[in-house]
Amino acid sequence: MRYRQCPPWCNRHRHAPLWEQQQALRRKLLGHYSYYGLTGNLRSMSCFQETVKRTWMKWLNRRGGRPLNWVIFARLLARYPLPAARVVHSIYRVANTAA
Repeated sequence: MRYRQCPPWCNRHRHAPLWEQQQALRRKLLGHYSYYGLTGNLRSMSCFQETVKRTWMKWLNRRGGRPLNWVIFARLLARYPLPAARVVHSIYRVANTAA
């Protein structure tokens, strides 16, 4: 599945400090996982996470200065990690109903 990139947010905030960008992207990803984190949807959410990483790198490259390659961006992700995709809502979990 191909996701549409999110240039408006990344474009407007590309000159913000990296920790601010990472915190905002982290909140956005966690919200996405909370909404779409169903059993069987992990592959799609992982694809979305990779699209967010690719988009973030694209807009960081447009800041000027030294261009980023994937090795430098991997070090940046080690310092400012984004949350991994995870299943939040299991369709197999039985609701605990107290009678």
